[in-house]
Amino acid sequence: MDDVWIYLETTDGTVQNVSWEMLGKGREIADEIDTGVAAVLAGTAEHLDGLAEQAIARGADRVVEIRNEHLETYRPETYATAVGDAVADAEPRFLLLGATHNGVDLAGRLAVRLDVGLTADVTQLYIDEEGDLVGAVPAFAGDILAMVKAVGNEPKMTTVRPGVFTALEPDQSREGEIEVVEADIDPDEIVTEVLSREVGESVDLPGADVVVAAGRGFGENLELAHELAEAIDATIGVTRPLCDEGLIPRDHQIGSTGFSLKADLAIVAGVSGSVYFTSGIEDVDTVIAINTDPDEPIFEHADYCVEGDLFEVLPELIDALEAMEVAA
Repeated sequence: MDDVWIYLETTDGTVQNVSWEMLGKGREIADEIDTGVAAVLAGTAEHLDGLAEQAIARGADRVVEIRNEHLETYRPETYATAVGDAVADAEPRFLLLGATHNGVDLAGRLAVRLDVGLTADVTQLYIDEEGDLVGAVPAFAGDILAMVKAVGNEPKMTTVRPGVFTALEPDQSREGEIEVVEADIDPDEIVTEVLSREVGESVDLPGADVVVAAGRGFGENLELAHELAEAIDATIGVTRPLCDEGLIPRDHQIGSTGFSLKADLAIVAGVSGSVYFTSGIEDVDTVIAINTDPDEPIFEHADYCVEGDLFEVLPELIDALEAMEVAA
C-alpha cells in the first residue's frame, strides 16, 4: 500500500522544485514506516507527458496520473474535485503538498472536502512514537518552532515550505507503476474561467548555488549587493525587514519566514544574525559574514568572518573580482 502521497505541482509541463523536495522526504518517511510512496500528478495528457517517469526516478513507487481537459490550468474547483476524488478512493495515510500559492489553496480545499486535519507551512517533518506525522511550524516571526500534528480522519495532510528538504538525484534504474485516472469533472460545476495568464520573473532562492545575502546594514540602497551578485553570478537574498519595506520582492527572503538556502557559498553582509534568519543558512556549505560588530550572532554561524564596514569592504571585493576577470 502507498501510505505516503505526494502531490506534484506542475506549471506548463514542469514539476515545481518543492514537489521534488517533498518526494525525497516522502521516500525517507515511507522507508522508516515500511510503506510505499505515491506521486500524484494532475493535468492534461500533453502537460503530464514524461513526468511520471521522472517521479519514479526520484523516489516514487507509484504515480497516480489524473487527467482531464479541464485540468490544463490550475483552477480551485477542478483540481479540488479531481485530486480529492483520487485521494478519497485510495485512502492514503499521509498527503503532502507544497506551500506554494496554488498548493496552499488546494490543501485547504481538500482538507474541508475530505474532513481531515491539515498542518500548514512546515519546515521539519518526522514520525513520532505513536506513528503520527509531526511538523515543525515557525511561529512568532520564526523565534520559536511549534511541533504540530493533524488529528482525526486520514489522510493527515501537510503543506511543506519550499527549500527545506533535499530532492533525491534521479535514478533512471528505478521501476514503478503508473496508473492513469480519468477525472470526472462536470463542466456545469466549473465557476471560474482563466481569461489570461502572465508569468512574471522570479528567483529560485532555494536552488541557487551562490547567494549574496543583504541585511538592514545596507539601509535602503541595495546597489552594492547587486554589483557583488553580478560579479560572482550570484542570486540576491535578503532579511525580512528589507522585504517588509518593499525594497525587494518576497521571493528573495531568507529565513524561517522565507526560504532556506542550500547554496555552495553565501556572502552575508549587514546582517545581525537573528535566529529566524540563520535558520535559513544552516545548510549552506560556506558562509562568509561581513559586519562591523564582531559580537553579532551572525559571526557564530559563519565559516569566515570579516570585521569591517560593508560600504568599504564590498567595493574593494568587487574591484578585485573585476580585476581577476579582466586578467583572465
